[in-house]
Amino acid sequence: MLFNPSPEQFSLIYDAAPCRENDTVLLFHRNEVLLSASGDSFLLPQWHDVRTLYPDALLTHAFTFANRRVLIGQVEPAVVSGSLSFQNTRIFRVLAPETEGYLLNVAYHLSVWYATHHFCGVCGGATHPAPVERALVCSQCGYTQYPVISPAVIVAVTNGDRLLLARNTYSAFRHLSLIAGYVEAGETAEQTVAREVAEETGLKVKAIRYLASQAWGFSQTLMLGFHAELDGPADIVLQASELSEAGWYLPSEIPPNDSPASIAFDIMEKFRRGQLSSFIQS
Repeated sequence: MLFNPSPEQFSLIYDAAPCRENDTVLLFHRNEVLLSASGDSFLLPQWHDVRTLYPDALLTHAFTFANRRVLIGQVEPAVVSGSLSFQNTRIFRVLAPETEGYLLNVAYHLSVWYATHHFCGVCGGATHPAPVERALVCSQCGYTQYPVISPAVIVAVTNGDRLLLARNTYSAFRHLSLIAGYVEAGETAEQTVAREVAEETGLKVKAIRYLASQAWGFSQTLMLGFHAELDGPADIVLQASELSEAGWYLPSEIPPNDSPASIAFDIMEKFRRGQLSSFIQS
């Protein structure tokens, strides 16, 4: 599962110092990021790798990991050459080491926030980075806004020795996965679990227990993982606007999943190996 293995080395404290030659610089265009090829893999480039291509890029400090500063910017695509190329941000799943995928995850989250908050939601004035914290301040009314993080739940629903898996109707992610959804105003995370399962499959659940959480910057969410048990009939009634299929699967029937970085994969893999109970206790 994609996570920060060294939180004590990670700092979101805003650093206004100019970009340095060896700073990591992630330049985004929509859902693509400029990376540097290295053999069959990709690296997060440094400023000296990209400055010739984008010498006037407007860069913002995103965070510092250990002694490594990471800056981000939004650019228009240019003709790239050599080892540089724009890649879909989903490439985070195969970056090595996994820490690189995690850094891209956080950088993209902040990049989307900056790109969609150029103006104040109160008066419409232009915003600028706060000097001492991760925030944007309105130049007219002084309103301060912080990075948007939407809580969402993802739940392993079990019926004895079977796990509920479903396929989203419209998502680009086409694999079978767990039921998930956003927390709505006034709900607890546990209430969201019960509501989402009922809405999407017509099933009732009980014994809702927290498993783990994961920052998921690619949808600007904090994913809260849960386990729940079926409470009543196992007949599924699909919400066609959300799901194209759903069913109950034995551990031996869990299909392959090429997304080992996700909390969904981690939960499914633990169920497949018969380790979900220890995951719950941890």
